[in-house]
Amino acid sequence: MMKRSGVLFLALVVLVSFVGSASAAKVIKIANYFPAENFANKVLYETFKPMVEKETNGELEIQVYPNSQLGAEQEFVEGVQLGTIEMAMTGNLWENTVDIFKLLQLPYLVNSYEHADEVFNGPIGQKVYKHLEPLGVKILGAFPRGFRVISNNKKPINSMDDCKGIKMRVWQGEVIIKLMQGFGFSTVVMPMSEVFTALQQGVVEGQDNPLETSYYSGWYDVQKHVAITNHIFGFQYFVVNQKFWDGLTDSQRDAINKAVAVSIKEITEATKKGDAELIRLTEEKGLKVTYPDLAPFRQAAVPIIEEFLKKTPDAEPIYREIVEAGKKFEKK
Repeated sequence: MMKRSGVLFLALVVLVSFVGSASAAKVIKIANYFPAENFANKVLYETFKPMVEKETNGELEIQVYPNSQLGAEQEFVEGVQLGTIEMAMTGNLWENTVDIFKLLQLPYLVNSYEHADEVFNGPIGQKVYKHLEPLGVKILGAFPRGFRVISNNKKPINSMDDCKGIKMRVWQGEVIIKLMQGFGFSTVVMPMSEVFTALQQGVVEGQDNPLETSYYSGWYDVQKHVAITNHIFGFQYFVVNQKFWDGLTDSQRDAINKAVAVSIKEITEATKKGDAELIRLTEEKGLKVTYPDLAPFRQAAVPIIEEFLKKTPDAEPIYREIVEAGKKFEKK
């Protein structure tokens, strides 16, 4: 009798263990390089995470890793490709392995938030995103970071001639490197995680990013001047490992897609409204804001655009489509 009871007890333990493991939440790590207080991370914590977990009845658990906790951007981009990281919010490092992605980083490509949203979150964007499929990565959507501007601690930039003699940090992308050099800067490639210290120690003297990124990264402590050049419209992608995505149920994928869409809307509205406020806050920190004539900057960008389209003929019809789409958003 005791032997039989022992067998029954062991079977019960095994059954409970099986049920427990079967009902355990599937973890989704989502990495990014933004500081924890950045609005994008606020949305991840306060909107994306609770929505996904509620919609899936706890089947999925979201773990947010801000501020490059899972490595610099190149490292967590590779992590998503390998499947060691399920999701991430990434910039355009994809251009280093998929040439057509350079298209979305071409200077002066879009003219407004509305134009950018139509490109990045519509059929045009999908024509580019599909090229990530061989890498085992899927883009679920994109949100704006705003127009990129230039800051430095050496001198005010009132014209393109003032760019000469400034060491500019750039990220590892062919388009941005050529563009900054075309403006007259000397360039130093480094990841986002090293920028503050590099500016502080004089390794570089300037950087380019949307105002939101610059402000909430605290770079106003190590910069003196900001030039509103609006040379590239910054976007960030919600990306997921394709194999992981395929392993989810339809309802789980629906929950994530819904949360992504709501998150993008919240971030877009806040970023768009915050532009003017960020200029005011930047000036309050003691930085001098200048508005150079953009015509020479645009002209310096033309050879870069032409060279890319010549080298990547598949991109040209999409580029023309983007330009055509922008006409309805041009200010009269």
